Amino acid sequence: MGNVITIKDAVVQVEKIRSSTVISYMAAQNGLVGPEDAGLLVDTIEMILPESRKISRLDLFLNSPGGFLDSAYKITRICKEYSEEFNVIVPLAAKSAATVICLGANEIVMTVFAELGPIDPIIQHPYKPNVRVPARSIKDYFEFLSSTETEKISIDQQFKTQMFNLLDPYLIGTYQTALKSSKQIAEKLLKENALKDKPQSVDEAVKKLTEYYYSHSYVINRQEARDIGLNVTNAENTPGLDKAVRQLLIVYQQFMMQNNIMKLFGNRELNRNVPNVQVPQPIPNPPKPVNLIF
Repeated sequence: MGNVITIKDAVVQVEKIRSSTVISYMAAQNGLVGPEDAGLLVDTIEMILPESRKISRLDLFLNSPGGFLDSAYKITRICKEYSEEFNVIVPLAAKSAATVICLGANEIVMTVFAELGPIDPIIQHPYKPNVRVPARSIKDYFEFLSSTETEKISIDQQFKTQMFNLLDPYLIGTYQTALKSSKQIAEKLLKENALKDKPQSVDEAVKKLTEYYYSHSYVINRQEARDIGLNVTNAENTPGLDKAVRQLLIVYQQFMMQNNIMKLFGNRELNRNVPNVQVPQPIPNPPKPVNLIF
């Protein structure tokens, strides 16, 4: 029987190869980046913080399907506040809002099967939590209704009126704000990090990340991420790193599956977990501000 690899063993192995301090943020497919993450992240970092209160090289081991844009931006700011150098290791996927976290990094280390994603926002209805609509789809809908006549498809005015009446006013009113917000944050982080020496490339990169891709799930692999202008390193280019990253990913995935964990924040000494819970269907309340998910 082979040796059992603990989470600590796997984390330390990556730290040795990278000469860094690893902080892990692992999330299941339903574990969205959210407001509660900031406190968990700070606690996890401060457990191993040196007296200087600055980690010389912080590597965030990140696997996430995305979530709330403002929360992702806050995570980036926290990591940079506590470090001299902030990098992200993506073993599998850092999609949408998690891609925003990557935009704040000095370096993004990716395995051959790792992926980032567009940061076009998903709008979540305030009192219909299962209703999540890509902001771009609302824009495309309006463009479709206005362009079909020129494409020789006959749509009468009564039908158009009926279709417009089906649109939810909360979703309509938010999509422009959502798109502008995603562009603003992407621009700020790119100017500060990957494209700080190439300001002329920022606008094109922002447009690519927020508007170019038709699918919210589009796979941005490491070469395409480089083409956008991000500082991406192949994990296998550092001896032993690719194997160590994959091993840590597997250990975390097994631990989370066995213990029904939705999200995990960890360092070499301890992991803080957010369990999966059954959430009852909410009773409709008066409208609240629309949440933006990326």
